[in-house]
Amino acid sequence: MKQFYELPKSVQWTIAILLLIFGFGLLTPIIIEPTLGLVLLPVFAPLFNLVSVPFFRLIGYYKYLNPYVISTIQNNEQYDLHNVFTFDYLVNFTWADRGKTAQRTLLLHYFKALITIIERIENKELSPDVKIIGHSYFFNDRTAKKLGFTVHKAGSFWIINSCLQFIELSYLYSFSQGKWAFPKFWKVKRAEITGHNLVKQKKNLEVLVTRLASQKNK
Repeated sequence: MKQFYELPKSVQWTIAILLLIFGFGLLTPIIIEPTLGLVLLPVFAPLFNLVSVPFFRLIGYYKYLNPYVISTIQNNEQYDLHNVFTFDYLVNFTWADRGKTAQRTLLLHYFKALITIIERIENKELSPDVKIIGHSYFFNDRTAKKLGFTVHKAGSFWIINSCLQFIELSYLYSFSQGKWAFPKFWKVKRAEITGHNLVKQKKNLEVLVTRLASQKNK
C-alpha cells in the first residue's frame, strides 16, 4: 500500500473510480432511505472517506502538504489543516507502527506542514497575511500557544462534524495510542495563527522536527 501514490496516474485513477463505484454501491440503499441514512450516518461516514480519498486527492480537492496532513482550502486568505483519513493510514502505516511511532510521525509531519507553509511565504508564493487554521480534539494547548497559536473552542459545525465522524476518529485515535481509546471528539478546538507570526516560529519548529525525527529513528 505504501507505493500506491507511486503508481502511474492511469492506475491510480482506475483504482479511485472503482473504489467510488464500490462504495456508492454499498451506500446507495442507505442513502435512498432518509431515516435509515440519518441513523447510520456515523457508520457510513468512515466508509465514504475510505473509498473517496484517492479520487478527491486526484482532482485536487484534498491538497496534501505531506503524506499525513491535508488542506481543502489553500489561498492567500486561509490555509486549513486536517489530519488524514483511514485510507492514508493504510497507505502510510503498518500495524507495528501503532502507538508511539504513529504519534511521533503524525506530530512530526504536522510541524513539517507548518514549515512548508513558512517556506511558501518566504518564497512569495503565499501572502504573509494568510490565516493558518487547524481543528482537532487532541491539541496540546501549551505547545500550540508556545508556537504563537491562539486556541479556543471550535464552532458548532466542527463539533457536529466530529460527532458524526466519531467511529473513524475513535479507531484512528486508538491506533495512535496503541490501545483502545475514546477521544473527546466533542471537545474540538480551533488553533489559529497568521503567516507573519508563523514565520517567526520557523527555528522553533525546526528544532521540534529534528527532535521528533531523532526519536522516531531510535
